[in-house]
Amino acid sequence: AIDLAAINGSGSSNQPTGILNTANVGLVAGGTNGLAPTLDHLLNLKKEVSIDNADTSTAGYLTNAKVENVLLKLKDDQSNYLLNPYGASLGDSRISGRRFIVSNNVPSNLTKGSASGTLSAIIYGNFADLLIGMWGNLEILVDPFTDFAKGTTGIRALQSVDVAVRHPESFAKMVDAIA
Repeated sequence: AIDLAAINGSGSSNQPTGILNTANVGLVAGGTNGLAPTLDHLLNLKKEVSIDNADTSTAGYLTNAKVENVLLKLKDDQSNYLLNPYGASLGDSRISGRRFIVSNNVPSNLTKGSASGTLSAIIYGNFADLLIGMWGNLEILVDPFTDFAKGTTGIRALQSVDVAVRHPESFAKMVDAIA
């Protein structure tokens, strides 16, 4: 839930404002109704952060498995894969020297133009500028009574959390990737 809020929190109804909904985050547009992501789109995301002097060697890309699948299939005019689909272990994939991370907490149900609920997001940024504050104690409640007849025990955990983007120029997003 914390990851979901940090990535795509709406900022309303007691929900933090995530990267995708933060004002002044760089934007790379695909097309009127979305567009399949290309290596050029990823490089343009990096450029959006770089021109604001916010790019660092620890910055990286974040998207979901649907977009990753599209990008892994990209080939040059010699039919060579642009990205290594046989490659590195999880977390070691790189594009333009920057980490490429996959999380299905990145939405794949976005809408633009006539593409309704089918588009995905890609984020590039200096994630050190994404602040996640936690305060109070982690509250864990165990309920062995509610579903006693079924032989189950309910467990609920509560934590007070907030999210803030320290510098919006440290991030860029594409929110219309067809995958």
